[in-house]
Amino acid sequence: MRATTFMLSVSLVGSKKLKYEPSFTEGMMDVYAYEGITLTGLSERGLNRAGVRINCAVNIIPLGQDTYLLKISHPQIQEYNGIWPIDSFTSARKLSQKLAPELMKPVKFEYSKGRVGKIYAPAHLQEDVLNIHRGILNLFQITMKKSQNFYGLQEAGIEGVCFTNYIVQENKKAQRITITRSKDLNNCQEKVMTYTGSVYADLCPVCLQRSRNIRASATSTFVLKPTASGATIQEARVREVHQFTPFHEQEGVAVLEARQHLRLVTIKAAVIRELQLEFVERGTLKYHFDENILRRPIKLMKSQNLEKLILETLKNLELHNQEKVHSDTPAKFLQLVQLLRSTTEETIASAWGNSYSNQFRRWILYALPAVGTTSALRFLKIKLQNLDITMVDAAQVLGVAMHQITANLQSLAIVRELFGMPHVQQFAILRRIVHLGYGSMVFRYCAKQAICPDTLLKPLHDLLTAATAQANEEDIVLGLKAIGNAGQPTSVKNIMKLLPGFSTAAASIPLKLQVDGLMALRNIAKKDPGKVRAITIQLFMNRGNHPELRMSACAIFLYTKPSLNSLLVLTNSLLKEPSLQVASFAYSQFKSLARSSLPSLSSVAAGCSIAAKLISPRFERLGFRFSKVFHPDLFYYKLMSGVSAKALVMNNAGSHIPTFAAGKVTGHTLGSSANLAEAGFRMEGLQEVISKSRVSAKAVPDKKRIQQILNGFPDWKSLPEKVPLASAYMKLFDQEIAFVDFRKDNIHKAIQSVMDTQGKHSMLRNLVNRLQKPVELHPTAALLTAELRRFVPTCVGLPMELTFLSAAVAKANLNVEAKVPSSISSFSQLLKANIQLKAQITPSVAVYSKAFMGITTSAIQSGLEFEVKIHSAFPVHTSANINVQERNLKIESTVPQEENQIISFTSETFAVSRNIENLSAAMLTPIVPEAKEPSITNQKFMSSGSSQSNLELCSGAITDEAECYDEERRLAPRPSAMNVCMGMTTFGFDLCIDTKTASAAYVRHGPLHRLLGLHAARVSIRPVQAETKIERLLFEVQTGPKAGSRMIQPLEKEELIPERIHRPTVLLKGHHSQTRTKTQTWTSSSLSSSLSKSSSRSRANSRRASPSSDRVLKGHHITDQKQNQPGRLSRNPSNSASPDSSSSSRYNTWGINQQFMDIEFRSVRSSEQTRSWRLSRNKPRSRIRLRQSSSSSRQSSEERELSRDIGAPSLIILAHARRTDGRLQGYQLTGSVQSSGGRPKMHLRIVDLKEDSTWKMCVDAAIPKAHKALMMYRWGENCQTYKMSYKASMGYLANHPALKIKIWWSEIPHMMIAGGRMVEAGAAYLLGFSSKFEVNPSHQITQLIALTSPWTIDTIIKLPRFTIYYQGFELPMPVHIQTMAPIVRTRGFKGITEITRLLLTTNQRECIAEKERVVTFDSNELTYKILNDCHYVLTKDCSPAPKFVLLMRRAKNQHRKKAIKLLLSAPSVVIEAYPIPDGIKFLVNDVEAKLSNQGKIIQNLVTIQQNVTEIILEAPSINIDQLFFDGDRVQIVLNQMMSKTCGICGLNNGEHKMMKPNQEEARDVEDLFESWTFPGQSCTDDCKVRRNFVELGRPVNFEGLDSRCYSVEPVQQCLEGCSPIETLSRVVDFHCVPANRTVDAAVTFSSRKKSVDMSHPVDFHTDCLCRCAEV
Repeated sequence: MRATTFMLSVSLVGSKKLKYEPSFTEGMMDVYAYEGITLTGLSERGLNRAGVRINCAVNIIPLGQDTYLLKISHPQIQEYNGIWPIDSFTSARKLSQKLAPELMKPVKFEYSKGRVGKIYAPAHLQEDVLNIHRGILNLFQITMKKSQNFYGLQEAGIEGVCFTNYIVQENKKAQRITITRSKDLNNCQEKVMTYTGSVYADLCPVCLQRSRNIRASATSTFVLKPTASGATIQEARVREVHQFTPFHEQEGVAVLEARQHLRLVTIKAAVIRELQLEFVERGTLKYHFDENILRRPIKLMKSQNLEKLILETLKNLELHNQEKVHSDTPAKFLQLVQLLRSTTEETIASAWGNSYSNQFRRWILYALPAVGTTSALRFLKIKLQNLDITMVDAAQVLGVAMHQITANLQSLAIVRELFGMPHVQQFAILRRIVHLGYGSMVFRYCAKQAICPDTLLKPLHDLLTAATAQANEEDIVLGLKAIGNAGQPTSVKNIMKLLPGFSTAAASIPLKLQVDGLMALRNIAKKDPGKVRAITIQLFMNRGNHPELRMSACAIFLYTKPSLNSLLVLTNSLLKEPSLQVASFAYSQFKSLARSSLPSLSSVAAGCSIAAKLISPRFERLGFRFSKVFHPDLFYYKLMSGVSAKALVMNNAGSHIPTFAAGKVTGHTLGSSANLAEAGFRMEGLQEVISKSRVSAKAVPDKKRIQQILNGFPDWKSLPEKVPLASAYMKLFDQEIAFVDFRKDNIHKAIQSVMDTQGKHSMLRNLVNRLQKPVELHPTAALLTAELRRFVPTCVGLPMELTFLSAAVAKANLNVEAKVPSSISSFSQLLKANIQLKAQITPSVAVYSKAFMGITTSAIQSGLEFEVKIHSAFPVHTSANINVQERNLKIESTVPQEENQIISFTSETFAVSRNIENLSAAMLTPIVPEAKEPSITNQKFMSSGSSQSNLELCSGAITDEAECYDEERRLAPRPSAMNVCMGMTTFGFDLCIDTKTASAAYVRHGPLHRLLGLHAARVSIRPVQAETKIERLLFEVQTGPKAGSRMIQPLEKEELIPERIHRPTVLLKGHHSQTRTKTQTWTSSSLSSSLSKSSSRSRANSRRASPSSDRVLKGHHITDQKQNQPGRLSRNPSNSASPDSSSSSRYNTWGINQQFMDIEFRSVRSSEQTRSWRLSRNKPRSRIRLRQSSSSSRQSSEERELSRDIGAPSLIILAHARRTDGRLQGYQLTGSVQSSGGRPKMHLRIVDLKEDSTWKMCVDAAIPKAHKALMMYRWGENCQTYKMSYKASMGYLANHPALKIKIWWSEIPHMMIAGGRMVEAGAAYLLGFSSKFEVNPSHQITQLIALTSPWTIDTIIKLPRFTIYYQGFELPMPVHIQTMAPIVRTRGFKGITEITRLLLTTNQRECIAEKERVVTFDSNELTYKILNDCHYVLTKDCSPAPKFVLLMRRAKNQHRKKAIKLLLSAPSVVIEAYPIPDGIKFLVNDVEAKLSNQGKIIQNLVTIQQNVTEIILEAPSINIDQLFFDGDRVQIVLNQMMSKTCGICGLNNGEHKMMKPNQEEARDVEDLFESWTFPGQSCTDDCKVRRNFVELGRPVNFEGLDSRCYSVEPVQQCLEGCSPIETLSRVVDFHCVPANRTVDAAVTFSSRKKSVDMSHPVDFHTDCLCRCAEV
């Protein structure tokens, strides 16, 4: 019976099933011990960290129906600030007492099967305290799956819904379940996070794949005991890590570590009492941020009597910034911003009213934009409405506030109220700022929303619609730019109404407005790149659009990062592109992007590389006269940071002066990129302004004769006149902040205001009156330059903050007194007047930046704090005397009497611990511990027996043993300090640099560890202590003929240093061959050892080597990776296997390089004689010595020629000091420029003014030939100690344009030799040069640079000991070799005064007609044989007011020669020239004129010279720089006529187009010449043909109707009464009309283009024979 009872009881117990879902004991209270810790610091131990620890008891009391009560008891808060894990936590007693009542308030929560549901808490419980409860409850959140031991899911927690992995292990013996949980906090479906300050940055997904700047994860371990009612949590451990680095994460990170430990203490009976508190629902387990957390002060502060603190701060700011900005001012300014953020609008108004000084109020105005609250913006609106601030101050403050005020519905409503304010409407600048700023606020508000509300964009859309209806261009521009700032896809429809092809009304919109509308799509492309891509590709593909609009569309299309397929569509279109401007722009952009190293552009770069290769053969040689895009960038993957720039140059006229230019700079860091700054300038019409600045024609234009010529072309269309226009814009972070338009009326008003010199309120009179009075200014500016803040929760329930703040304050005290003659009545007199100025200027600036990583709440702060302080102040007391007429400038300045700190820099990193209850005891400990031992270089070696271990235990329930029993901590070395002074005793002061460094690099060598710690540097000026003091410093510049009179020390006669014979140094005798593989890399240091190890083999190989190898040692390569790159000099691989090769025949790489090394350089002169090149390596050595000897003598003669005939000085610069004893000390620079035959020479002399000094520096330079430049540099005692000479010459290397630079010296300092060797070897190694040892002159360096393509060069550098070379070196931007302007080739360059002419002649273009060939202005070569005696329009001024027409015909009775006729309108002259047997006959207005070599001037505007067989005409006033004619050749050189010409010579715009008089493109050369044929009028004229619209001579049935067809273009036929001698058949297009309609073809088809209905061949008459009736 007993046995039966026992078995029954056992079976009953076994039948109870265990439950594994986490739960609490029913009817019992579970008591846990809880500990939570946060620690912030670097990941390596031995450095200071800051942390917080929370200890408490956690009671879980059941309330029924899966509802429980969480109650905390005995809470304690402790702080940590010291070396982890050695130091211990300290109790924050006051803070614990303050927060204990809040922490001990109970919290209700729902809990079922391991999942925490809704949370209920008292309504008045602080959110920060409730989050600590959430951190504890997060330990009970466990997701169990019955059938799986390993699973992953998106699990809700305090950090949000993040991806979580579970591993479940069961120990049945111990009846325990161990659960391991890992959570990736970077892979969250719903991430709890709040941030500000990065809305203008673009995320880089590719960068995040390489390295994350921010990474977070959490691992947890749970021990559960299963019971019949559920599994009870026995213990839980959580370790959460947040790491951050601004660089690559493999280079070291800063870490915030959060740990939790929960341990079950006991389970006892629950005593449930009635709760007196009222609970409200407070959400779920998800962390809740305080609504003002983003405006929370970075430094804890108590909010008591804020108005008093604000006034005290204002007083401090004004008191300590009178003379200059104090170094602590930016920190105080940040404190003012924090105070204003913490207060209300009423308190701000009260502080404003209690500010008794306008300077105090100015500081408030500076701070209000940084406050960023809606109340701050409302306060500004009220002050503007009441006119309490000036319009200038309002524009300055609102311009900043629009980008710093928090964008919400309330602030946007306030800005819309500003639109209607009368003051804003009347002040144009303020109106622009408000509208542009509103667009930026809309962009920031809608950045996180998929669709932006239409109500926010409606004011901008209404502005654009109304402006378009009223044709108000200024408002259209404003509306487009504001919409562009907003960047919302819903605005696309409004923009498309202004773009051609999308709206019929766009045809009447000016080009600039179309481009502005297109540029407004850039920010929209960030949200909807597909839509913008479709619009831009359509605009680009339409060749009827203006080239500038198409180029802008191309730029924005690539901005959208298109796919490869889209790029290839664009590329295919470019293969047939007729506009070279568009093609050059697109190709250069492809080429630049293809070379990009930015990770964000990797896919675009790959696609652009393919596209560039496809179109490279057609467009690679297009020069800088065509539109270009440059995109240089630099990215360091180790730092994961970089910078890039982009420059756009658009040119529609083919001129070197662009019509539009823009540039921007982009920064790349922290896994994102931001366009820091962008500026653009439109210069449409600038070419016309420059050309009009030249000498203009004085006669009244007479266009009758030119008009008669035009009447001969029935389909003539003149070119439109360009209206001068200029505009500029400025962008920051892709947001346009300012723009300005200079229209014709604006420019006219500005000129009138300047020219009005007699009025009482004229600009000149106001300027003179202002100069005669002392001017005292104290401009000040303060700005919060950056604010980036990011908050995420930790498992402990405390928020982690990652913040960067930066503030800058600048001030300048300016006191200027001027003495100006009061009798000045014109600007020319003002420029020639003697003006004396006395100025005291004290510019100063201070910058304060702070970065923080750690825990931040309203009560406690713990983490790392990185501070940077920059301060600069440089007082200047000077007086100046300016006399423009005498070309004299004198400046005097005082000598510093005490040490002046010019600039100082300090950065330091602290472990910070603060709590609100004991702010005075805040702990700021440098992250690098205090140094206790000297540097490692001063350490002594100790044996292992004498070393001792000093391991210490550390406290803390959740500290790992590995941390306690780790290796001995490495002690920090003492800081390194340096002091360097640059003595400038001549001027009475020293320039000193002091530095001090104590970083964490001794722990780990990485950029982050080098950054953190202490870094201090300062630059200061210290007075020199001497017996004789210096009173003043003087600086004087004198130019012109009076320069010699200001010379203090006359120049003495100089002698060149006698040449010394320097024998070449032979490093190794004999020849050593070395066998290696192609991939092996050799360095110079390993050469000798390699030779010694294989000496026997080398001797054997040297016997088999050719004799030519005696003079050249075998080369070695630093790198061989560039051997197979394209774009190199041509070479024959077969030569590498010849017996003459200096290495074994089985290695052909060296043979190729040897051939490359032996290519001969040919100068320009020699290349003109022959185009062949030959190798020089088989020449005998005797010839080499002879060549070296002749070269040395030639160098000596060139040097003597350089220093000969210095002449009178034209420039004197004196920099000297005035001493108390009257003696001089300082330097005198003398310069002179001479020119002989257009070849300038320059001489500079610098002498020491001390009486006993003979030191002197001499620099002589000359351009003896058009392709050669020389310079000689000597210095030392009377320029006799040291000498270096330079020679540069242009030529060819293997038929490639090349530059040869030769440097030789007789004696130079040894320091220069040693430094040069280091630089040569280091640069060669880093840049990947190959090298070889060979005998070169010991005192000479020769460099050859050959341009093998616009993007690559080959270079050879011959150094005294070896030669280095590189083939296929890639350039950062293309280099295009273009010929000089024709007039420069003829006249040369005479001096600095010629610079203006050189700039103007960059737009010179020439057209040449010779024999049957015409080379146009655009280098288009045409071949055509003239078959009649008609005049052809070679070129013509096609502007609305034409000045000339040049006609050409074949000469009478000499059909192989030519005759010309030039018609001028101002003056009205007809000039003819044709060949005769004994020369050239010249007619002026049908009267023969005799010319001579001295020339003849016609009406003081046209100059004509004649030799025996040629004439040269010059008329610069009408832009004809030169017209050459000798009967066989016609050459005309025009200047400043880009896109203003027409005729056979072309439009002069860089495009290879053949345009007819009707502005249509000719089908072929014959069509072009026939269209520009000047017709005859009667049979008595020499020309017997003319062009008319003709009727097809047969009836046609067109579309079912009998029709007559007329040509839509004129056809060349004989005059009436003449018969054709020769005819050609050409296909002509016809337009058909019903047969019953009468049509005058000549009138109808010349006025407008008709549709083409059919094509039919028609006879063209090339020449005719006429029999005229006798009169």
